[in-house]
Amino acid sequence: MTMNELERQQQELLSLEGYLALDEEVRRESEVVEGHLVAREPRDRPHQKTAFRLANAFEAAVLKYRAAHSSGRAPCYEINTEVPVRLWDVPLTVRKPDAVVHRCREQFETLEAVDAVIVAEVISRWSQSRDRIHKMGEYAKALIPHYLIVQFDERGATILEHYALVGAETSYSRIGITHRDRDIWALNLTTPFEIQIGWQDLDVALPA
Repeated sequence: MTMNELERQQQELLSLEGYLALDEEVRRESEVVEGHLVAREPRDRPHQKTAFRLANAFEAAVLKYRAAHSSGRAPCYEINTEVPVRLWDVPLTVRKPDAVVHRCREQFETLEAVDAVIVAEVISRWSQSRDRIHKMGEYAKALIPHYLIVQFDERGATILEHYALVGAETSYSRIGITHRDRDIWALNLTTPFEIQIGWQDLDVALPA
């Protein structure tokens, strides 16, 4: 489907089938909100590197978790970056978190909100309202248990905000906020499994 065809279809709400029929390049740089295709915000190299480091830190925690549960009876988790997560179908809403911890699925199976246990967004000046208001509300409505917002500079992550669903709530409560110049750990969780991430794990450049 070309961009001209896409523009003509914007009068109608996009279905999952319509979204999957889009050109790969269009899908890569877009999300779907309430049936409407929206462009993703610009992402510079420090942003991308910080998201990559966060995903690597999650991956290390998953490997440690798997080693401690080698019997195979524990839940299986995987890490991905910038992959579509289908929050709901009517009207279609698909977001692409900068990093997501999710339950294991087949290689080409589309992730759904029920699969995700942690979603993280690395915030930039272009994405303040989108990440803090729109995505936060959508991820909570989709009942994703944990949401992280990461602020960064040229060196790496500077502040990490942790939000979670508490009890039967469908809006996030702030669990904690950590600062690089104040706290030992950027993130220290025991659920869905033990995750300890130090600030050095999120550095993208050597300290000045």
